[in-house]
Amino acid sequence: MDYPKSIPGVGLADGGFVDENPLAGTPGSLIPAAWGNSVTKEILNAIKAAGLTPDEAKTDQLASAIGALVDFNKLKNTPTTLAGYGITDAVGRLLAVRQFETIGITVYVPNPKAKRIRVRLVGAGGSGGGCTPVPVNNQILGGGGGSGAYAESLFEVTAPMLAGVPITLGAGGAVSNTTGLSGGGASFGAYMSVSGGGGGQKLAIVVTGTSSGFIQGGVGGAVTGGNLCSARGVTGGYGMSNANWGLLSGSGAASPFDGGASFTGSNTVGNAGIRGSGGSGSCSVNPSASVVSGAGGNAFCEIWEYE
Repeated sequence: MDYPKSIPGVGLADGGFVDENPLAGTPGSLIPAAWGNSVTKEILNAIKAAGLTPDEAKTDQLASAIGALVDFNKLKNTPTTLAGYGITDAVGRLLAVRQFETIGITVYVPNPKAKRIRVRLVGAGGSGGGCTPVPVNNQILGGGGGSGAYAESLFEVTAPMLAGVPITLGAGGAVSNTTGLSGGGASFGAYMSVSGGGGGQKLAIVVTGTSSGFIQGGVGGAVTGGNLCSARGVTGGYGMSNANWGLLSGSGAASPFDGGASFTGSNTVGNAGIRGSGGSGSCSVNPSASVVSGAGGNAFCEIWEYE
């Protein structure tokens, strides 16, 4: 693609188009039909190559097409450890991004056009520590739940994969009025797996004029088998108490897909995590009722399919 330099009478100046100048009596450049059609076809070819349908009313399709076409090029410098997975050429057009959230087992069947897949997997988050009814002159603190471990891999689509790969996703730790519960693990067939985050701890404190205390959150989950990334989950936030400013529960730990559940104040039910993040703890001075923690976020899987 270039300016129409070979067409006589177009009127280029210094190799580019110029406007007409009535005061100086100089004509403007011409736009030949052949050149205009050529430019349009160049753009349409890029849009179609990205799998998009050209739309006259849209003005952002070329940018979208470029993003889709070059996304996988970023993996050209993938570490050589991928050679063990049969991957020698990481270039390919993005076909689709598929997300899986159903607890239990779901069989993934790749797009027939897919040659490679990028799999992102996170275990379920743990729930925060909760509170039973509190004895007089006491308070209870709950730490936040830990997040599930995260793994990411690039795989060549093989014949066994085309027959279907079971994706197993565990549930987040359930709400609790005592020590938080661990989240379930997750796996992508036998290719990689991650474990869920731990539940937050709880602590009872006798209140005095100078009492203070801290209780830890749940530990992050462990990981097995990511060839692009293997990251342990994050530990949940500490629950804290101080005679001057009162009680705060521990916040839920963040996952790659969610920032984590925020902490709560006294006598407030904990907040739930999503997509692998931890649930927040609760804290209480309520003598007549439990104040439960937030549930952990369920495990989650995302698959990017490439030609």
